[in-house]
Amino acid sequence: MKARSFGQSGIRCLWLMLVVTLVPQALSLGQQSSSYQSNNSAKASISITGVPHAGPGGDEPIEAISGVVRKVDFAAHKVVVYAYAGGTWWVQPTAANPLTDIDRTGKWETDTHLGSTYAALLVRQSFKPSATIGTLPNVQGDIVAIVKVAGVK
Repeated sequence: MKARSFGQSGIRCLWLMLVVTLVPQALSLGQQSSSYQSNNSAKASISITGVPHAGPGGDEPIEAISGVVRKVDFAAHKVVVYAYAGGTWWVQPTAANPLTDIDRTGKWETDTHLGSTYAALLVRQSFKPSATIGTLPNVQGDIVAIVKVAGVK
């Protein structure tokens, strides 16, 4: 059998196929957030689009955190935000006001005390968040989806 030569156009075609395949994968490696999907609402998702600065925690300063949820009944769900500081996840903005409403377009926004990392949980309205937790919960029961992101440095 004779070996075939690809020539210039064949090499360009192979190069283009590699670029189209590998570039999107490489770009996704730089994302800072990690998202966990629910087993009972597999298409539901939550993202953090407005990321606060990283900070040590404490009463001040306070910044906005915001995001978007998709593929759920917005009226039947809420968002719970946690900030990680001092080795503990703290519910935001306060333990007295832990549930954030989702508007009719899927957007949500609340205030948060600073932390090194932030997590947003998409939950059913019946969910009762703890004021502090040592580790983030798993997606199960009233927790439909979770996203975690590092604060802006």
